[in-house]
Amino acid sequence: MMEIGRVCMKIAGRDAGKLCAVVEIVDKNYVMIDGQTRRRKCNIDHLEPLMKVLDISEGASHDDVVSALNSLEGVSVKAKSSKPKKAKSESSVKKEAAPKKKVAKKSE
Repeated sequence: MMEIGRVCMKIAGRDAGKLCAVVEIVDKNYVMIDGQTRRRKCNIDHLEPLMKVLDISEGASHDDVVSALNSLEGVSVKAKSSKPKKAKSESSVKKEAAPKKKVAKKSE
């Protein structure tokens, strides 16, 4: 039943209720999925296969899967955006150590 491009609903885990497509068949129990979910290896017992099959190649990129899922009627998937780089704060930038002041000892 599982084949490359098969559209499935994730029914277990953190991504439950989201649509995905089979991108690669790992073995008889696991497939690689991508789509509204994170791209990851998934047990086929955690997937509910739907009647639709996408026209994608094995190992298709995330952008290919998203565009194919968006072409389905009533499905909207956002493409992943790259996270903006954090600017280094001044405290994290190493500063040159200030020379230590010599403390004069009191003479008695």
